[in-house]
Amino acid sequence: YSLLTKPHGHGDVHFLLHESGTAKRWLESGVRWVYFMQDTNALVMKVLPACLGVSKALKLEVNSVCVPRAPGESIGGIMKLKHKDGRAMTVNVEYNQIDSLLKATIEPRGDVADESGFSPW
Repeated sequence: YSLLTKPHGHGDVHFLLHESGTAKRWLESGVRWVYFMQDTNALVMKVLPACLGVSKALKLEVNSVCVPRAPGESIGGIMKLKHKDGRAMTVNVEYNQIDSLLKATIEPRGDVADESGFSPW
């Protein structure tokens, strides 16, 4: 056996669930809800019941919980990326990519605080 420690970030879990057939088996067996806790902050568990309730009530396929982050903090961000041709997608951007993404696109200063003291990104 070998152990990979955070080889490609949190996104790998979704690929592996699909690639291994686990997601298909869950669907076929009637599993309706899956909760991923991809966070080092254990306090996020306090919002689990509310998150699941909102997801069920609104019939959401995906729901994310976010917190304010300081510029440069090791916390990823949910961001809506817009292409010049109008295409857009909402994705999780890993914390180590936010600054360079902003500098290369819309904010030459990178990941900086707004008047609240937090990153607007």
